[in-house]
Amino acid sequence: MPTNSVLTSKPSNPNLSAVIQQLDALHLLTDACKKDLAEHSFELTVSQGQYLMKRGDYCTHIYFIIAGFFSGWATGNGQTITSFIAIPGEFLSAIEGMYGISECTEDVKAEEDSVLIALPVEHLIRYFEVYPEMNIVMRKVLETYYKMAHQRSVFFRVGTASDKYLYLLDTYGDYASRIPLHVIASFINVKLNTLQKIIKQYAGKSAHTQLSKSDIIVFMDQERPFFQKKLSITQLSSKLKITPHLLSYLLNVYFKQNFNHFVNSYRIQYVLNQLLIKNSIKQYSLDGLGRESGFSSRSSFFSEFKKYTGVTPLLYLKMNCNS
Repeated sequence: MPTNSVLTSKPSNPNLSAVIQQLDALHLLTDACKKDLAEHSFELTVSQGQYLMKRGDYCTHIYFIIAGFFSGWATGNGQTITSFIAIPGEFLSAIEGMYGISECTEDVKAEEDSVLIALPVEHLIRYFEVYPEMNIVMRKVLETYYKMAHQRSVFFRVGTASDKYLYLLDTYGDYASRIPLHVIASFINVKLNTLQKIIKQYAGKSAHTQLSKSDIIVFMDQERPFFQKKLSITQLSSKLKITPHLLSYLLNVYFKQNFNHFVNSYRIQYVLNQLLIKNSIKQYSLDGLGRESGFSSRSSFFSEFKKYTGVTPLLYLKMNCNS
């Protein structure tokens, strides 16, 4: 635990709600589990430049980032590299020694003044036994991070320096501009002067040489490409007659969103508009609306709907669409 951290006996209600909402989006928690989380978790503040954990420490907590962001640093063969960057809405723990039974192999440092919710690992392990839903939640969390790590490792091996920078913009959105350049350079494995040239290149792009924000909005509203299930960034960029990397860059600059968030926001807005028109679940099933809007599964539709509106589709209907 950081020596200069500030602990509170209980997390603030808004911050605890943010954690529970994130977990609920993966799999609904029981009231008993939520109460247990509130009782045993606490709020932690970490100052910029301070280490949350260091190589050789034992990670005794799992963290959820509320504000600020962290970088991970791995050392080997006389070199130190940035191994990961974690931003608000993400979970954070030791990559190795996650449950505090072996030593951490990386340093984890706050790149901004940060706020986290911390849960002792002994309670997390206990939850696996007494709250079956937590096994599903953590399985989905680990699946997500495993997939991200695999995609990143492949992309960084085959992509150009510009590709890697655009990947960072797409992944970290508006946080990308707040990450120190030396951290970015180390993370995407390019020299600092190369990174500075790339940033200057993209910052210097004039509006008339690329699609405007309004161009993209008009295209999405008129053509509705989001109806296509499993729409890929390659397919959408082809329709817009630009490269996938440029589309990724423009979505970040104009909308502060990555590709998936951007497309799903249109799908959810379509569903909300249709509910206002239909105004009755009897006239149009929720599952049918989800499929029509472009979602390929009920679970992804319900999960994205809750992220967008803060409530489940059924609760939204009860609150807003009474017959």
